[in-house]
Amino acid sequence: MDDESQQSEATQRVADAAVAEAAAPESRAPSRRQAVLITAVILAVPLGYLLLRPSDTVTVTAGAAQTSAPGSLNLAALEAAAKSNPSAANQLNLSMGYINAGQAGQAIPLLEALTAKDPGNAAAWNNLCVANTMEQSYGEGIRDCDRARAIQPDFPLAKNNLKWATDERDATIRAISVEEQTDTSKRDAPFYLTEGINFLHIGNYDEATHAWQRALEMDPHSAAAANNIGMAAMLKKQPAEAIPWFQRAIELDPTMQLAKNNLAWAESVKQ
Repeated sequence: MDDESQQSEATQRVADAAVAEAAAPESRAPSRRQAVLITAVILAVPLGYLLLRPSDTVTVTAGAAQTSAPGSLNLAALEAAAKSNPSAANQLNLSMGYINAGQAGQAIPLLEALTAKDPGNAAAWNNLCVANTMEQSYGEGIRDCDRARAIQPDFPLAKNNLKWATDERDATIRAISVEEQTDTSKRDAPFYLTEGINFLHIGNYDEATHAWQRALEMDPHSAAAANNIGMAAMLKKQPAEAIPWFQRAIELDPTMQLAKNNLAWAESVKQ
């Protein structure tokens, strides 16, 4: 099957509301999609562009039977295996489990730790590319696929995933170009919320922040804009700057569990 026939169009589901909130479990830091209030666009992984599964078997519990098909195991079993035996293979399998379960944001820190420990692990870089692209962090996805291909130039999955991430980034850039043609008289707070999300997707955190600041100027009660500015700061590795924005979001909307989760995350990273 060639690259063109492998790639299916990403499906999109647009929320009725201008922004959608997804609260992360209290025990875990929120994923990037959970942490940013966005106009909800959820990508399906193109068929044939899936991540690499290591050939190693997964030991679920001591004395249990082994399997070479991690997809047949439930997520709890994969988590237990990675905890009891944190081998690279088990961590890769767990990253697969998260992504297959639609929890790509949970796979990202796992894979970042794995690539930090073993920068030459092409499979981990490929999986990180998939997770970041699913989370709509296209610039980071492209970077990760480039790393995988630099390590293993004949890596077909990384090649396919690079094309996927690049296509999504280019589509977002085109969307930004269309937005820039919008008459200034028609640019309201929801417009700037959406524009900020598009800039975030291509890794332009400064422009994203600027757009959300404009949204706040037009709607001083926008907890979504305040939360998103904090998230941009987190992605720039600036938790101290993010904390006041999350606090402001909570002041504007005391019921926003998402901002509370983000605040806890920022405070834990700062310490």
